[in-house]
This record gives sequence, C-alpha cells and structure tokens, in this order.
Amino acid sequence: MGILKDKYGRVHDYLRISLTDKCNLNCLYCNPVHAHARKSKQDELLTFDELLRLIRIFTGELGFKKIRFTGGEPLVRKDALKFFKRMQPLKEKYGFETGLTTNGTLLEDKLPDLKRAGLDRLNISIDSLKSERFAFITGKNNLESVIRSIKKASEIGFNPLKINVVVMKNLNDDELIDFVDFVKDTSLNIRFIEFMPFGSNQWKQDGFISSEEIRNIIESQYPLIELPDGMHNVAHDFQIAGHRGKVSFISSISRPFCSTCNRLRIDAKGKMRLCLFSNGQNELDLKELLSTHYSDDDICEFIENTLQFKRKAHPEVGELMNANNNMWNIGG
Repeated sequence: MGILKDKYGRVHDYLRISLTDKCNLNCLYCNPVHAHARKSKQDELLTFDELLRLIRIFTGELGFKKIRFTGGEPLVRKDALKFFKRMQPLKEKYGFETGLTTNGTLLEDKLPDLKRAGLDRLNISIDSLKSERFAFITGKNNLESVIRSIKKASEIGFNPLKINVVVMKNLNDDELIDFVDFVKDTSLNIRFIEFMPFGSNQWKQDGFISSEEIRNIIESQYPLIELPDGMHNVAHDFQIAGHRGKVSFISSISRPFCSTCNRLRIDAKGKMRLCLFSNGQNELDLKELLSTHYSDDDICEFIENTLQFKRKAHPEVGELMNANNNMWNIGG
C-alpha cells in the first residue's frame, strides 16, 4: 500500500506501541490524581501474536521505519523480552528501527537480552539526581538502580542513549546544571522535556518552565552548539561545547512540532490514537479488527481512513487541562 499520508500531506512512518498501561512508579506529571484508576486486565491487552501482526502490517504494508515501545512501564509486561526476540525476524525482514522508553527501574539485568534481541535505542527517564526528590516525584526511591542501568546501557553499547527529564518549575529546575554535568563527558544525550498538561496531572501554569528558559539557564554555564535538525525531530539538539555529551529540548507546549508530526500511537488495548493529546476521538479499535475476518489490506484501509481525521495541531493548553486523558493510558 505504501506511503501513509494525512490530509495535510504529513507522511507517517513512526509507530509508538504501549505494551501495558501498568507502571511500577507513579510520577507526578503522569498519574497523580488517578493513582488507583483501573488498569487493563490481561485479556484486554493486545496479545503478542496480535502485536506481531500489527507490526508486520505497519512495516511490511505501510512502510513504517521506526517503532518505539512504551507503557506504562513496558518492562512490567510479563514476557516482554520473549516478545522482542519473536519480533527479531520481522525486524530483519523489513529493516525497521526499534526503541524502548523506560523508567529504568527494571532494566539493569535485562540489558544484555535486549541488546541480543536487536533493540536499537533506549530512552531512560530520570527526573532528579537527588534521592529524596526522586522518590517524591516518582513515588519510589529507585534512583540508584536507574543510574546503574544508564551506566550499564552505555557500557554495552546502546548508542544513542537518551535520558529524558521532565522539568517542573520550583521542583527540579534547580538541577539543570547537575544534569548537564551528569552527561557532559559521556556519550549520553540529556533531553529536557516541557511539563505537558493532561486531565489527570493537575498541570498549572506556575509549574511550567519553557525550553527557552531552560536553555538560558544552561547556557549561563555551558555554551551550546546547535546541531542540524532532521525533518521529523521533536527535539532541538545541541552539542555541549568542549564536551562529548549532548543536550536537547522538547518544546511540546511553547514550540509545538505538529506540522511535521509523523507518529501514530497504539495503546495497550489496541486503540490507534492520532495524537499524544487525543481525547478519545477518532480512535480505531485495532484489537477488534484483528479478532474478526478482516484481511491485512482491510486493516490498512481502516488505518488510512482514520488518519484523515488527524488534527492540524494539538489543542491549546486550556483544552488539554480539561481533557479526559492520561499519559499512562496513551503511552507517552
């Protein structure tokens, strides 16, 4: 079927798949209000067979070039490693790139197997380098295990290895220079992400600090050299002058990148979402389609037709704050 375009001419070739909506942490920016909200039962999730069929459809029929696995925390899902190994023949056949976004708490002992399974890229979240503050933000004091995972992932050759930091004003914005110090003499890429509003996270303007402000604070001590942007880059990348490490800024709120968006998302229950900030509109229930008589060609047609409902840009902050959406449910 070939290239998948929406009505604004945006080519889509990047798929984010949530393996589970469960997480072993409870981060402030993700799920503070609905900490005990109902998560999916096992039989509601896409099975691994269903996931493999969808991956084959998206990469083999629709030409997708990149797949990233998210959650929740993807490594919470039982037999996730076995699934990645089962995916390897498809990866070899269709040549797509794979990545994993993880909180790093369950990662350390799984890293060699993930490498052997052909996983290309890792993004590891860490929102404070201070133990007590890390526990306050995430609900658990797992800082040391996350740092060990980062170091081990770097040692065994995951490159690029990206470190995600959600920056919240008056909470962890005083650690910006500490984070740059953490990566400056390594091959790591530290990515500062603007605090995004979801209906479940009690976002407030006074907790928001823009990427421009973050960059100004960092450049007060470290000159940054701008790197070329790829067409679909969501991050604005910089080399730390005189050092190996890189710094990036993701400006979802202050400088949205909707005009070049090339992403589709599948949540853990098999709903295809057109945007991270989707509010349940225009979803496509892929699990239902997979359980019926529909052929791969039929499913491709459903995907293409649904994509035409994708908005030109995500809603304004006020609408996002009141939306009935959750980061853990959508998959980040």
